[in-house]
Amino acid sequence: MNLLKHPLICPSMLGLISLISSCTSFLGPQYETPLVNLPNSWTNADTSQTYQNHPAAIMHLDWWKFFEDPTLTSLIEEALQSNPDMDIAKNRILQAEEKLISAGADKNPSLDANLRTSKATSSSESGLGGTNSIMSTQFQTSWEIDLFGKSKRNIEASEANLKLKIATRNGIKIKLIASIAESYIAFRSKQEEISLGRETDQYLSELVELAKHEVTVGLETEEQLQLANIKLANLETTLTKKTSELKEISLVIDLLLGTQPGDVFIRLNQSENLLQLPSTIALSIPADTILQRPDVQESLHQLQVEAANVGVAEAQRYPSFSFSSSIGLEALTLNSLGNSGANFSSIQASLLAPIFNSGSLDANVKAQVASRGAAVESYKKTVANGLNETEQALVNLASIKNQLQNLSVALDAGANNLEFINKRYQAGLVSFREVLQSRDELNAIKQKKSTLTFSEFQSITQLYKVLGGGWAYNNDELKR
Repeated sequence: MNLLKHPLICPSMLGLISLISSCTSFLGPQYETPLVNLPNSWTNADTSQTYQNHPAAIMHLDWWKFFEDPTLTSLIEEALQSNPDMDIAKNRILQAEEKLISAGADKNPSLDANLRTSKATSSSESGLGGTNSIMSTQFQTSWEIDLFGKSKRNIEASEANLKLKIATRNGIKIKLIASIAESYIAFRSKQEEISLGRETDQYLSELVELAKHEVTVGLETEEQLQLANIKLANLETTLTKKTSELKEISLVIDLLLGTQPGDVFIRLNQSENLLQLPSTIALSIPADTILQRPDVQESLHQLQVEAANVGVAEAQRYPSFSFSSSIGLEALTLNSLGNSGANFSSIQASLLAPIFNSGSLDANVKAQVASRGAAVESYKKTVANGLNETEQALVNLASIKNQLQNLSVALDAGANNLEFINKRYQAGLVSFREVLQSRDELNAIKQKKSTLTFSEFQSITQLYKVLGGGWAYNNDELKR
């Protein structure tokens, strides 16, 4: 229905509205994205193991698939479908969409209908009188002219708020994907620790049996046997503790997926660890990457909201101008409502201007200007934080790679030393204690190398998290 053609809006009303609308001005600042200083390259990027990528590609990148582990991919896809936080975020987007529709509707005329009946009593000097029922129906339209751009600024604020909610959802998605990946990697890391512990347990058990025999024949003392038994008991205690930690990690994944406690533990124990380190890391330049992070986008859209609200606050200091008109029928009976004499109509204009408000409107403008200023600084801080987080992630990744290279050398040396010590022990040249010590040293290197290997997976996950990778997963569509 075209309200401008409705009989309630007469030509003279349209002419006056047109004249006033042509004088409309929009108060408050026009939004401009603050300039931020970003470098053209990453200071700590290992260019030998990274490749430059188009900025949009990072956002759409299913980076977890680089690990080539179908179990991890499956967990992430399930979480994106079932995680409660994702559902909450989607509903908040829908709420923001409806508020935007409502804000847009406020600038249009409103039309109301009213049908009523009433009784009226009449009297005369003769004492004769009577009571009559009066039937009436009425249509009324009203239209507030957006003389100072308040409605326009409200729409701008609502549009920015919708974008903010989408950015929030994208941020939740990134954190969810990273949390699943981090927990999964931690689970596999703990499994590896337990596996290495069981290897040591088997080795120590064999040494204990050997020590028992040698004590029997007088080649070793009871003290050496007790030493081996203590190490074995301590190891078994450690394995029990690590198994409990493994279950705790799986419970975190259960919570993220919304599955029953214990489901993930069974599932992961029945699947194989297939994690592979990617040969390259996708990395765009800072100026392209940082500004696309969901938290930066959140901060940016919050600034847009605050800028629009300044215009709303300023517009409230000025008069509001509205038109209203009505047309209706009034008669004594329902049947006579259609008679020509029953018609009535009216048109009126009103001007409402603030006269005395104890400075509250001025204070509101100043408060909103301050809020906008805070939003500007918050945006700049968020950008700087994103840059810092990424550089730290790159430093951490490079450090882990260097440590792993050194540990590979140490691992080979430790294995050779243990073999040498075993031969000397068999020849009776070294004590049982030296064998245990050599074995402990090798185990420590193996554990550290294993931990660092999984830390490299974690550091890659952290890097893609701070880069804002993966939020456009599945074309970034809302599933309603």
